[in-house]
Amino acid sequence: MDTILECHSRLGALLGVGAESVDVLRRAEEHRRYWRPERVKVVLLAESHVYTTPEELTRTISLPPSAPAGLPRGFVRLVYCLGYGENRLLNQSIESPKNKGTPQFWKIFYSCANPITANSDFAPIQASTPPAQRIANKIRLLNTLQELGVWLLDASLAALYLPGRPKPDPRTLEACLQVGWDHHVRRVVEAANPAHIVCVGKGVARALGKRLSDTRVPVTVLAQPNARLTSAEHHESFETYYRVVRQANAIPL
Repeated sequence: MDTILECHSRLGALLGVGAESVDVLRRAEEHRRYWRPERVKVVLLAESHVYTTPEELTRTISLPPSAPAGLPRGFVRLVYCLGYGENRLLNQSIESPKNKGTPQFWKIFYSCANPITANSDFAPIQASTPPAQRIANKIRLLNTLQELGVWLLDASLAALYLPGRPKPDPRTLEACLQVGWDHHVRRVVEAANPAHIVCVGKGVARALGKRLSDTRVPVTVLAQPNARLTSAEHHESFETYYRVVRQANAIPL
């Protein structure tokens, strides 16, 4: 059964006119599956990728020599896509909405693999680092996450956020998360058999409550990375990502 097509049909009915094409969902899934660890230990379960237009879907990525073989070259607004947030890698830049990427998710990735003591620790993957080195650092980080068994999945296969526009109303958003889980993501998580699930956002945990408990996998719930938290609270979240990943890999803290 084509569960992506099934999800697309159901999510399109919820989101209405303007919902992404099924090609966007397949493109995002291609990037996710490329970075799937051989042995998944920690699933990071977020809401969704960011809305990608048909015109943006035509962009291709010029990968550096440091890129691993077979890395997908099609663009989508998903953190796993190296062209997202890096216009210099695209055959044609994206200016509107701006191709800003999601630096907050790169911080999550970085904190899964590295202890964080100050915001300056994220410098290797931020704009302050020269582009070629930053992109090489991102690739190295993604390889490290694979080795650590960390895998990012989205509960909704369709984008729930369009830059510059409000999210769907809470009931629609919750329904999209549940449809994605029921018709695709649950099977993916069960097949991966992780040791731990981290919900990136309390809304994900709230929408999927009993569904997550039915997996019998330990679940940790953390705030969205762009939530209005104090610096101390953000730091606590970064410490939690690091601790969960170390514990799942039986690595001393």
